[in-house]
Order: sequence, then C-alpha cells, then structure tokens
Amino acid sequence: MAITIQQQPTSPNMSNNDLLWVLTSNEIAEPQYQYVADMFESGSATLIQRVKQQPNPSGKGVFNFGNILTTQLDSDNVWKTQYLSTSSQANKDFVIKFGEEYGTSVSSSVILYNGIVNSNTASVAPAKTGSAFYTITDGLVDYPNAIEGFNFNSSSFYTEEVASTTATFNYQHNLSNAPTTQVVRESDYMTLAFYNGNMDNNPTEAQDIFYFNIDWYDATGALIISNNFYNIVANGGGPRTLTGTLWGDISVYGGQDNGTRLINVGIGIPNLANAGIPTPAGWAYYTLTVNSQDDGGIDNSGGVWAEMTFVKDTNPYCEYQGVRFTWKNEFGVWDYYTFKLQSDASDSIERIGYEKTNVPYNTTSNSALFNVSNRGSKQFVNKVKRRQNANSDWLNQAEADWLRELFFSTNVFIQDGENFEPVVITSSNLVEKRNPRTQKVFQYQIEFEQANNKRNRL
Repeated sequence: MAITIQQQPTSPNMSNNDLLWVLTSNEIAEPQYQYVADMFESGSATLIQRVKQQPNPSGKGVFNFGNILTTQLDSDNVWKTQYLSTSSQANKDFVIKFGEEYGTSVSSSVILYNGIVNSNTASVAPAKTGSAFYTITDGLVDYPNAIEGFNFNSSSFYTEEVASTTATFNYQHNLSNAPTTQVVRESDYMTLAFYNGNMDNNPTEAQDIFYFNIDWYDATGALIISNNFYNIVANGGGPRTLTGTLWGDISVYGGQDNGTRLINVGIGIPNLANAGIPTPAGWAYYTLTVNSQDDGGIDNSGGVWAEMTFVKDTNPYCEYQGVRFTWKNEFGVWDYYTFKLQSDASDSIERIGYEKTNVPYNTTSNSALFNVSNRGSKQFVNKVKRRQNANSDWLNQAEADWLRELFFSTNVFIQDGENFEPVVITSSNLVEKRNPRTQKVFQYQIEFEQANNKRNRL
C-alpha cells in the first residue's frame, strides 16, 4: 500500500470550513516525492483542480480543499418553490483522489503513481480514495474557537435512521437556526431546506424526508383542515418517483444525486397557494410536520424530522409595509425575516459637470450675440444611489442571535411584491448586548442599498 488516508472530513460538510485530509505514504523517502490530489464533481470526468504538496517534516501530507470547493458552489434561488425543489448549485458531491509522484534521483524525471500500488507501472492519474464521494454544501459553520474543531457538527441537522420503519424519533433538522415558531404575512414567500437520504447510497439507513403534513388552525386552536404532499420527483423532489416505493428499492437509494441530497420545501403562504394549497378562511396559524416513511410505504407519523409553527401576523404596526429580507444563512440555504417597523429611503446624487462659456465662439454670422438661454454650468452625468434602512420588531435573545447571520451574509435579497431584488448590507457595526439582568429584548436597525442602483442620467 502506498498512500494511507489518516483523516478526512465527514459528509455532509460545509465548503467554507477547513476541509482537511491527512495522508501518509511509505514512499516519501523517494527523490522529488510529492503527494498529488485531483478533485472532480461526482459523475464528471472534468478535473476541477490538481494540487501537489511535499511532505511536511513528519512525512505527512495535509490538504485543505475548502477554499477550492467553495468556488464550485453557488446559491439555489428557490424562494418561490412550489412543493419542493432540489439543489443544483448549493450542494454537490465531490470526488477526491490521491496519488504520488517521485523520481529515481534528484535530477530525473518524475513518475505519477495512483497512490494504491507503488510498482514500476505508473497510472495516468491519482486513484486512492477515502470515500466514494463527499457531499459538500456552500455554508460556513466552523469557527476558530468552536469545540467541534475543524469538522461541521452535522449530527444536529442530519441523522440516519433505519429507513421504511415504524420506529419513532423526533428531530428538528431543518437547516436553519431560526425559531421553530415564526410570524408570517399572507404575502411572505418562505422555504425550508433539509438534507435528504444518505451520503453513501446505503439501502437500509437514511434521513428519509418523505412526507410533509400541514395542519391549519383557527384562533381557538381547533383544526380547520389538513394538507399534505410527498417528496417525489413529480413534486419537484426525489429520488422517489412513486410514494409507495420503499427506501430499500435500488431505484430510490441508488437514485440519489447531487440535487436530491439537499431539498427545499415551499412553506410560505404564496408558495402553498401556487402549489394548489389555499389558505382556509379563519386560519390563525398552521403547522408543518416532516415525517419519514413506514414499512407499508405510507408516512410514519412517529418518525419526525422537523416541526414548525407559522402564526398569522395580526399586528400591522401603523400600516408599515415592512421590509422582508431573505439571506443565505450559515448552512448555505435561505432564511427569511421581516423588519416590520419604520423603514426609510433616501437618494444621494453625485453630479458630474463642467462650466461652459456664454461667449458664442462658434458664431456663423458677423456678430457674437449674447443668448440668455445659453447654459453656463453643464451636468453630463447624475449618479443616483439609494440608501434604505429598516427597523426590526422587538426581539428576544434567541431571535437576536439568529439575525446576526443576516448582517454577516454575503448574499441578501428583499422581497418586493412577487420579485426578489439583490441588496447590499451597508451597516458597518453590529453591537451585541448580552446583559441578562437589564437587557431582555433587542432591536436591530439595518442599512442597505440596492445591488442594482438606478440608471445614471446622461
């Protein structure tokens, strides 16, 4: 055996973290020795990057591919999801292959070996793998002082249970730090995201996101009506095509890919309405329960992956329209929140011009006549920049901690009617007050500007 992989990231993981592989080899004493790594997207033969590294003084090869894999991921703009949508950009499977190269002397040419055998027969590319693939999401949940160290603590958001069973369990595995009870308006789009299936095509265990149940209640807590739908291809999800197919069928566990390992569910009022689930008259709140599948091919009501409650907003605050933000959270998916109190906007105009003479040097007659309409000061560009601010409602400590992610996010939009417009947060400071004796509630003011400003006036 030539290369041994001593450490590798768990799967799923976050691309903006430090994703570390540690290698050893029994060939490091060879002249000009280097570890070699190739990166591919799963299912593709196109090389993303080849990285070479000499052994450290202890003979180890330590590779950090987080900053490279980040460049291969982006955002899934799924705000208006009806039922479900899979992930094409924010979550992908990557294949990492290791090899080694060395020569016969310090001046000879080098030969690339596959990392599996160190015979005189060289391979054309690295082939040593620690896992068939690694599921990586475009998030960042690793901090230098985190007790989890380098690795993403995925167990809080992803757990494999025995699939297609009546066993009971209860998790809260939506990829968000948002409160499990939220206030919503009838115009608010919203999505939740979940890891789905498993990361090794296991036929017996998975986080099988199978069934979504929505219960509508009136102000007394009486159930009005229930709606439900399944995670199947026809509803925008997968990998199932039929609801009654058990996870252990190869068409299900073997049908997973980049997209179906991260799914988004539309749970806002417009999302539901566009999917054919209208709001019933007299509703005061609704709940979402996400269930697994039982051994009969229907939902397992005792296997719960997440539960959320959405309360109708009945406090318009002096008819303020509010500003609804959606931002890419630390898990690489979307969170939503409405700053309900006063919002303001102001335009700043940068005027670029020059001074013209009133003397008609270009006269075509035998006289130079004064013209009172001649312009002296001429503006040829007016650059308009609109700045806006919004104020949140009063927040408790948990809400205030969660909303920090909005300030830190590099991808923020506001909902304007049916449209989502990109904005840039311009608030330069975020002050956290954490005195439990005197500070019980919090309020944020956020300043932002449109990412696409008004066109210049020429």
